[in-house]
Amino acid sequence: MSSPLVISQEQGLNLQLLEFISEGKSYACDLLWVKEVLRAPAVTPVHLAPSYVRGVVHLRGQILTAIDLEFRLGLKGCDTRPTNRCIVFKTASDLSRLPVPPDDAYLVDSDRTGLLVDSIGDILPSGFRILASPPEMLSGLDTRFILGVISGPQGLTTVLNVGEFISQLEPMKSQS
Repeated sequence: MSSPLVISQEQGLNLQLLEFISEGKSYACDLLWVKEVLRAPAVTPVHLAPSYVRGVVHLRGQILTAIDLEFRLGLKGCDTRPTNRCIVFKTASDLSRLPVPPDDAYLVDSDRTGLLVDSIGDILPSGFRILASPPEMLSGLDTRFILGVISGPQGLTTVLNVGEFISQLEPMKSQS
């Protein structure tokens, strides 16, 4: 008999989450991390960037790194799918101005980062419980970036750990 998922009593009780869809799967992230959402940004590919970096986006005189969610989680993404939205995350200086910054705000730096997704869903109210994520061996996901899952009317939604997700950018590939 398999054991049930452990419910964390602390995680999720006071979080508001932004729900979004990527390749037909439902995800969410802590709204506290979100600076803005861009509509259909023009992404310029970058030579020798890691596979999960789709390119860069020019945003009002600044450059942000555009990350492909599916590649970042270790799933096989589609190189050519159109991008409908880009979730722009706050930088370290943005987070430091918050009255109560996220616990893992110390992980990020001053680089602007955006997450390319298919569509934006609802803002989920606080008060839900986040279930522990399944083991990496069973899920196929890189669980470093997963806070857990929540159950909703449309099924399970994977909750991203944004601090880990944007802090562990790997170095550029070397030319061989």
